[in-house]
Amino acid sequence: MSDGRLDATLEELIESQGYGKAPRTGGPVSTSGQRVHPYGGRGGAGGGGAPRSAPRGPPQGGMRISETLDDTATPQNAIKVGGNQDAKDIAHRICESCRVGDPPALLTIGGQSINQAVKAIAIARADLCKEGLQLSFQPAFRHTDRTKPLIAFYVAKERAPRQQVTQGDDVTLTVASGSKIVPVAGAIAGKIRQNLKISLLAIGVDAVTNAVLAVGNARLFLEQDNYDIRVEPEFEKVEKNGQLMTSMKLSLVAEAL
Repeated sequence: MSDGRLDATLEELIESQGYGKAPRTGGPVSTSGQRVHPYGGRGGAGGGGAPRSAPRGPPQGGMRISETLDDTATPQNAIKVGGNQDAKDIAHRICESCRVGDPPALLTIGGQSINQAVKAIAIARADLCKEGLQLSFQPAFRHTDRTKPLIAFYVAKERAPRQQVTQGDDVTLTVASGSKIVPVAGAIAGKIRQNLKISLLAIGVDAVTNAVLAVGNARLFLEQDNYDIRVEPEFEKVEKNGQLMTSMKLSLVAEAL
């Protein structure tokens, strides 16, 4: 990058001016912003076909997790994210893909992998917004068990921010490492049904993982209401127990199907 942002430290990225704010001009860039079904298949409004039926129940006959992963909608430029990979390196690959074509999907297995993927998208989002691009993602399950940390992140790029369906007050929910995924998902869905704007705050790998899994479940809960969710991640400083800490803020954009 010409401004060296991807070589900066994480703290410098967080403290930089205008972090996570996108210009409000222009229109959609490509079809990469189409809806992705919560179980990985593209479907619904603008999705290029009818939604696939969601898998039901756990894998049969003691099958290994690797044998039950569902990546049928994965684009060719997908990135497999390891838990030990540098988030800034992944962000660089996301940026390069977005500049020349469609954004990549990020395939994750495990909480650390999910955390690195979210951080990478947040870093790439902050960098690309300076070029007039807005990034968001939708989490899709790669396994029939919706509590397992097996997620595909489908990234979308656009020239203008997504328009919120909900127009009510802003509500921030804090997700902790011990938060139960399904109740958090229910709270998200309930707030969106109440026409409220939702943001999630999470600190640490387990909390971020729980937040992402909760959003994935909330997407399924809201299908019957003809709503879907996109996520705009960014870093945010918060005070906890008298200390200033870095949290992950997930701003949820509700949209009509």
